[in-house]
Amino acid sequence: MPANGPAAESTAEAESHQSSQPSAGGSAEADLRAEIALHETVRAAMSAMRGATSDTYDRHEAEFNEGNTGRGGGDVGPDKELAFVMAKYTTTRMKDLTDRDLALFFGRLWFDGTPEHPGEDYHIGRRHIRDEHGDPLVLDWRAPVSEHYYRASAHDRREVSKRRRFGFQAARITGFEDEDLLLGEELSSDILTAEIERPRTGPMRDIVATIQPEQDELIRRTADANLCVQGAPGTGKTAVGLHRAAWLLYNYAEHLTKAGVLVVGPNEGFLSYISGVLPTLGENSVWQVTVQQLTGADKATGTDSHEAALVKHDERIAAVCERAVWGHVGTAEAGGVTADAGLLIADGGWRWRLGLNYLNDAIAHARKHTRTYSAGRKAVEDAIVQGARRQAEIRAGHSPDGRWATKLKRTDSVKDFMEAVWPKLNGKTVLKKLYFDAAFRADATRGILTEAEAELLAPQGKSLKASAADLLIADEIESHLNLPAPADSYGHIVIDEAQDLSPMQCRAIARRSGQGSVTVLGDLAQGTTPWAAASWNDQMRHLGKDTAIEKSTVEYTELTTGFRVPAVIIALANRVLPHLGVDVAPAVSIRSDGALDYIAPSDLATGVAEAVAKALAEEGLVGVIAADARVDELRAALPGTERVELVAASLAKGLEFDHVVVAEPAEIVSAPATGGATIEGVGLRHLYVALTRAVSRLTVVHTGALPAEMRA
Repeated sequence: MPANGPAAESTAEAESHQSSQPSAGGSAEADLRAEIALHETVRAAMSAMRGATSDTYDRHEAEFNEGNTGRGGGDVGPDKELAFVMAKYTTTRMKDLTDRDLALFFGRLWFDGTPEHPGEDYHIGRRHIRDEHGDPLVLDWRAPVSEHYYRASAHDRREVSKRRRFGFQAARITGFEDEDLLLGEELSSDILTAEIERPRTGPMRDIVATIQPEQDELIRRTADANLCVQGAPGTGKTAVGLHRAAWLLYNYAEHLTKAGVLVVGPNEGFLSYISGVLPTLGENSVWQVTVQQLTGADKATGTDSHEAALVKHDERIAAVCERAVWGHVGTAEAGGVTADAGLLIADGGWRWRLGLNYLNDAIAHARKHTRTYSAGRKAVEDAIVQGARRQAEIRAGHSPDGRWATKLKRTDSVKDFMEAVWPKLNGKTVLKKLYFDAAFRADATRGILTEAEAELLAPQGKSLKASAADLLIADEIESHLNLPAPADSYGHIVIDEAQDLSPMQCRAIARRSGQGSVTVLGDLAQGTTPWAAASWNDQMRHLGKDTAIEKSTVEYTELTTGFRVPAVIIALANRVLPHLGVDVAPAVSIRSDGALDYIAPSDLATGVAEAVAKALAEEGLVGVIAADARVDELRAALPGTERVELVAASLAKGLEFDHVVVAEPAEIVSAPATGGATIEGVGLRHLYVALTRAVSRLTVVHTGALPAEMRA
């Protein structure tokens, strides 16, 4: 029997916290009282778990401190390293058990049984909570059993006889709805709808209570799966990626806790918006960065012209970097070796001679079989030592040791030869040579870039103030010189708004992925950078998941069902979609609520202020989105309240507001991109993004004509 939220809530207010047990024939009110009482029991149990963890922390901290104090020689004492590890573990555990003013369970499952042997039932929540005997009171939503909560249906019960969804406000249970799957019931859930439509009151929330079956299927894909999710606005792709990260850490903890999980977002505003999701899901160890922070490009002091940035972000630059590094490798002849003389190495009273063919074969073998320039150089040095060692074993009758090998590499003849055929390099040297040495640049770019494009690599002044793109190129060069440090590789990387990444940015992320897997999220229709992807196949190739080369596969999925943006707003955005030049399906919203209004004032600032004042009469956050050049002008017209946020159209991607005011759409369409260049189609995509940021109401304010694409 369903118990709707408002009715159940009123009962809860009248009879809160009275202990009662639900029964098969009991009333909804009695069941609700029992669930509320259980929730209090669960909260007390979590508090006890945190207290026990705190005691463990105190004990191991004391042991660690004792281990650092002086003891006599005969003292055994505690293992201070173990104490340190345990204290660190319990610190993380206490964060997980912090009461975040959230309901501790949001669902319940009953499995099939018989009158003699009733089926098991479980409460489902954000984290595992047990009683004093160690028995589970609440199962973590990531546990295998919890999958049935999200996937069971009247058509595929999965041995589930009944499912219960709870309504809640903050940490308070307010009601529930039941679906009797044995009777084929599938409710249009008011509780589910209310939770989806609940007003925004701050940063992004988790969707753990409202995960849909198609989302759950993506979240629970195995750790070795590379996912590429094309998602229309409001389909929950960002939430899928974050919940997938939490699910992987729970189910592959041994591997991924060591290998690490990384979330890469488009900008710091976006990362701030999503920052609270993973902690509420019990994960505090995920590093969340922008691609600029990942490569150090956020510290760039220089800027590029639009034309130079296009060239530097192009995938062809990777081939230029490879040639700039490996082009330093020469033949034995370049080292002064001839077929007659060979390479003569003085070793005390002995002389070792290595032939031309031997040395060229060593160079060719190192070039073919080593991944990095530094490793190749060492391989050639080792080949020289090995050749001399064999001669020493034959002629001198002994096998020299490692100190002899080190000494041999330092002889003038070996050093001079190596400097000629495989010189030592570092990333800064190669980058400066590529930028400032015209002849070297011409050799490195010949047949890859045009002369005009190659010239764009040359700095305007005598010194180099590295731009963000220059630091990406430096990162690419370094990848040819040395293997990345193990600490710079991750077991899984979630990449959001991936359609906006350039090929060179993708390659930088791919190097951090190593042998790990990726979850790639985005919407080609929302690509707003000059190098935005037109194809997910190409983007996955840039990210190192080329199925033609890699053994791993890529699973492509398109999400089109919108849960966040009302249908009336999606319909407007879908008018713009066909003009964006991408092959993606339009979104279909499940929401019939929402509102769309137009205001045509004589003064834009006045009209925006009027729209915001009207929006503030309703619950939730209000976002004002305008062309970048308009932002400063409009700021003075807006009230100073935390409920209103003014956002430049170029930075609106990924954000959500209850009510959005879009100011002068025609200006957004025609606005120049960063750097002053106007890029065909990018402004229209910025408008598409702006129109799809509202999860309840949208007001369009315009003093001029609306863009033709909105009127189609």
